[in-house]
Amino acid sequence: QMKMSKSIPNSAVYMDESEEQIKEKINKAFCLEGEIEYNPILDWCKYIIFGIGEKPSLAITRPEKFGGNLTYKSYESLEKDFAEKKLHPADLKGAVAQKIAEIMRPAIEHLSQPKIKKLKEEMDKLVITR
Repeated sequence: QMKMSKSIPNSAVYMDESEEQIKEKINKAFCLEGEIEYNPILDWCKYIIFGIGEKPSLAITRPEKFGGNLTYKSYESLEKDFAEKKLHPADLKGAVAQKIAEIMRPAIEHLSQPKIKKLKEEMDKLVITR
């Protein structure tokens, strides 16, 4: 269960899911403290959050007693802090969930339109054969 995959429906994030569903799934994802090799949350950071856009960043919101808020402007600095256990998995997951939901918001809004929902329902009924 170390990956987020469509072969495991409850671990994959789909384009037509709500922000709450996205956050719930990311919060359940595997993310071992300090582990950078097999970490799907860091992969999302590297390839999605810091891999697209002109000025990528990730804002971590946390209480002062846990180090206060942080903003990462590069994947490398995020990975370094995570590897050194300066950033807790729960804080990382919360920020990633927020950012992924923000990135996906236009698609979520589009796919939630009644006309599009109806079309999707009709397509789900189709059986595709060779």
